[in-house]
Amino acid sequence: MNNSAAQPPGPALRFSRQPRSASYLAPDPSGKLYPVTVRVELRRDPLTRRSGRLAHFQGFRLQAPDLAPSVRQSREGCPFCPERIELVTPHLPASIAGSGRIQVGEAVLFPNLSPYDRHSVVVVLTRDHFLRPEEFRAHHLADGLTALIEYFSRLEPVARGTYSVVTWNYMPPAGATQVHAHLQGFSTDRPGALLEEELRCSRAFHRRTGSSFWNLLVAEEEHLGERFLARAAHSAWLTPFVSRSVVSDIMVVFPECRRLTDLGPPAISEFARGICTSLAFLSAEGVAAFNLAFYSEPAGERQSHFRLHARLSPRIYFNPSIQGSDTTAWHHLLDEPFMVRSPEALARQLQPQLGATLAGA
Repeated sequence: MNNSAAQPPGPALRFSRQPRSASYLAPDPSGKLYPVTVRVELRRDPLTRRSGRLAHFQGFRLQAPDLAPSVRQSREGCPFCPERIELVTPHLPASIAGSGRIQVGEAVLFPNLSPYDRHSVVVVLTRDHFLRPEEFRAHHLADGLTALIEYFSRLEPVARGTYSVVTWNYMPPAGATQVHAHLQGFSTDRPGALLEEELRCSRAFHRRTGSSFWNLLVAEEEHLGERFLARAAHSAWLTPFVSRSVVSDIMVVFPECRRLTDLGPPAISEFARGICTSLAFLSAEGVAAFNLAFYSEPAGERQSHFRLHARLSPRIYFNPSIQGSDTTAWHHLLDEPFMVRSPEALARQLQPQLGATLAGA
């Protein structure tokens, strides 16, 4: 995976690390104190320069939460199950869908009853009320994305600066309000502070260097080999240097695409296969919830500097017995991600499985 003889292409990116250590006295079983030193690492994102830290929790290990009660309680009255979806979900305007909905395979798209913006929809992915992460199949996600792209393409021509945003909150630990798997889609000029910041920094990087940050990131991560997972026909996979998840994210970059609507069927299928392999890996570790988001260029962007990318971010309970959330004051109030598992460790563990899935794709 690492080619030490190769030279990194183009201007080098800055993967800034600052090691630190904390010391304290810990009691042994007899009560005698002995010195302990714990290492931590401060990092900065190579694009935005936002800070994050790697802090190894003593004795931390992933534990699968018991979500069976949520699944049981949510089944009765679920609006997304086949026997109710036609009766209780709203309809799209006839100008967008004559039948009131867009359906691709099992995926069904309709307006969000609690919209986040002017154009806000939900895509139910499966007829089954509940699937464990390893039970999702590529066609579930591929059909859902295809329905969303079709929806965005049917909207009236959008103004410059309009984004197509897709997100997935899977299970309550990740903020889902329904157990039944569903994506959310928005067409908006306010896509969220992080995406707006990425776009500004990407544009500034291009003006400064003449290169696309995203294509350079893929090339340099592949050269370094520490966080690189796989390169396929339409996508490149890696673990971000600063992840939002405490157990590290998985990032997918589409080197030839700038917007979500640029994705064709082969790229969608490739992405869906890779995500399903990643979900099965995470599930085997004990991860039962996750967030996913696409980061897409807005309409009318003049410079060809940005590249479509997505993040899959595992969500956990630090202590499942008390439902101890992984969103702490660090994330919620200081906007400082911290990781208890390094992106490099996740890459080493996931790379063989993901590489095998995407080989020759």
